Amino acid sequence: MPAAFLPQPNVQPSPIPENAPLWVKIWYAKRFQIAVLAAGLMFLSLILVFQDWVVKRPLLLERVRIGFLIYTVLFIGWYGLAQLSVVNILTFVNAVFHGFRWSTFLMDPLIFILWTFVAVSLLLVGRGVYCGWLCPFGAMQVLINKVAVRFKVPQLEPPAYVHERLWAVKYIVLLFLFGLSLQSVGLAERFAEIEPFKTALTLHFMRSWGYVLFAVGLLVAAAFTNKVYCRYVCPLGAGLAISGRWRLFEWLRRRKECGHPCQVCAVECEVRAISPLGPINYNECHYCLDCQVTYNNDHKCPPLVERRKKRERRENAARPLPTPVFVVEAEQAGAPAGMPGQGGDRFGITSTFEERQP
Repeated sequence: MPAAFLPQPNVQPSPIPENAPLWVKIWYAKRFQIAVLAAGLMFLSLILVFQDWVVKRPLLLERVRIGFLIYTVLFIGWYGLAQLSVVNILTFVNAVFHGFRWSTFLMDPLIFILWTFVAVSLLLVGRGVYCGWLCPFGAMQVLINKVAVRFKVPQLEPPAYVHERLWAVKYIVLLFLFGLSLQSVGLAERFAEIEPFKTALTLHFMRSWGYVLFAVGLLVAAAFTNKVYCRYVCPLGAGLAISGRWRLFEWLRRRKECGHPCQVCAVECEVRAISPLGPINYNECHYCLDCQVTYNNDHKCPPLVERRKKRERRENAARPLPTPVFVVEAEQAGAPAGMPGQGGDRFGITSTFEERQP
């Protein structure tokens, strides 16, 4: 039978032309992942835009944050394999000086979209949005620490002067990797294994025991000291902190009493990014919004507690005192004379108190 008379398979024509660039075909193939990521970023944007409303509902914020961190680990990290890395920064800087091509960075749509969102958030409020909400390894540490706190695992914190000096470690690591990248990006990428992201997320711990032990050790340490890797070692966080120094806004509110004498937020900050003197160090802040919950809580924030107590005292002082009301009851027939409330023509008089409305 001639081929023209044979049944032809029902093949839907592709909307992507055959001669389209490779990155366009990749974006089309990953359109589902792109949609889910875009929805997550839109949801996070709404949280940031309406943060003043959200922080007044601490239970809602806690549930939303835990849910979003789970989304970050499962979808962005393990499914989408979109954990950002300091290698991305080094590659970008190298490309600027050695023939920049957009097509190179468009090959991974999830990474490109995340970096675009992070660049905007860096310009607006600094590094905290990525480090506190969108970093899968950071989200793993937070979730592990929350479980540890629930089971009363003791929390260990270095003294304040040690804590502030340990901040410098991640910047030293970043400078070291940047120096290596000037010689060879490949060499810098090998030393960038100080990031456990490839082991914990890209390869799902399916790697040689040395890498796995390093990643697991950092996660175990997070049970005792929240986000210990992010605070002191992460070169990606250091790079974002440097870029975020030119932020346009400071949306985290403070009071004149913060630090003088109030220390509640400084003590409770999960990464200790709040100085005992009061200011928030945006280079280290992970934008968890816990301090803003306290800022609006009139049972926790000392200035608000004092205002609430004064208001309650004024309301109590303005409230009218109870007014005595005398009720006259007729004596019951047949009762002995002279007994109030019983017999004859006597009357029993009892008093009650009734609060009159002003």
